[in-house]
Amino acid sequence: MKMAICHYSLRRRWVEEKWDIERLIQQVKALGADGIDFHAGLIGSWRGAGQTIREALLKHKFALAGISLSNNFNQENPDLLQAQVKNVIDWLRVAAETSAGVARIFGGNVTQETRKNSVKVAVARRQILDGLSYVTREAEKLGITLALENHDGMPCTAEEQVEMIRKINSPRFKATVDIGNYLQGGQDALVGVRIAAPYAVLVHLKDFKKVPDKTARWGWNVEPCVPGEGEVNIKACLEALDDVSYKGFVALEYEAAEDEKTGVLKSVKYMNEVMKGYKR
Repeated sequence: MKMAICHYSLRRRWVEEKWDIERLIQQVKALGADGIDFHAGLIGSWRGAGQTIREALLKHKFALAGISLSNNFNQENPDLLQAQVKNVIDWLRVAAETSAGVARIFGGNVTQETRKNSVKVAVARRQILDGLSYVTREAEKLGITLALENHDGMPCTAEEQVEMIRKINSPRFKATVDIGNYLQGGQDALVGVRIAAPYAVLVHLKDFKKVPDKTARWGWNVEPCVPGEGEVNIKACLEALDDVSYKGFVALEYEAAEDEKTGVLKSVKYMNEVMKGYKR
């Protein structure tokens, strides 16, 4: 496994200090990471992004772990769905231009209230699968592997994630295993990782603390924290990935409230400790 850092981990400094792509790469490399996972939403426009990323990576001799896309295919309005699809395809072309190989993708937003209605859930699943099927065909043409994340929505649990991967049924459609996000769906992190690990082409590492919440179906919600300080058994999750011979990037996705200048450093230190036996 190789250690990477997600662009999103430094999102506040990116905005507040007005970083550009080259500055971000310098900061991530200085932290001792092996690669970087760019976030399309933070970059903004896809126009010219491919060339800028490619040239900056070559200049600093740094690896690209992937490009993370943010999309929502649960759209009842056909025009809105088409706009989401178009944005994904535009960024897939950027991914191809940078030889990213892997692009993180979401399914769609589905609230806990919607989850109570089986008819609405079925409609959402169909719309999301339609969007994913369309962009997968484009990814196949471009030689990019889409990596479906277990994000808060659909899919959220590992079972939903694997179900969608099997439905799409493409060698270019696999999984981003976000080891923390399973908790957002009420699923133990290790249980989720063990189910989805065989499909992993990208891993996001984060941690959450449980916070009592009577409105949630399972009685609690989550609060981001520095890895190693929360509920996720990160060491066991890495073991589960190693059990299926996962050799890709494990990218820190820091979301805690603590200042990124100290929180990211703590997170990287922790990752170096827990990944000692798995780095290749």
